[in-house]
Amino acid sequence: MGKTGAAPTEHKEQKDIQAPKKATASATGGCIAKGCRHHEDRFGFCTEHYDQFKFGLIKRTGEEVPDYEKKFEHYQAFRARQRAHQVA
Repeated sequence: MGKTGAAPTEHKEQKDIQAPKKATASATGGCIAKGCRHHEDRFGFCTEHYDQFKFGLIKRTGEEVPDYEKKFEHYQAFRARQRAHQVA
């Protein structure tokens, strides 16, 4: 008891609504990070921005995270330590 004709139409209308599309490197032919024009190398990012993505500086969509400045300082120190180990 209690089935109404309105329920199937509401469900149908919800299917018509699509999620916003994410930026993809294949559409632009390059890195999806904001303002970058380098060629994509891995997962839609250039090499530098892929490292920043893995470190947590930028999101998958190429946008910066809210605490970017704090994390960028840690990233620079990390890169300096990596370069010191490569020389030695």
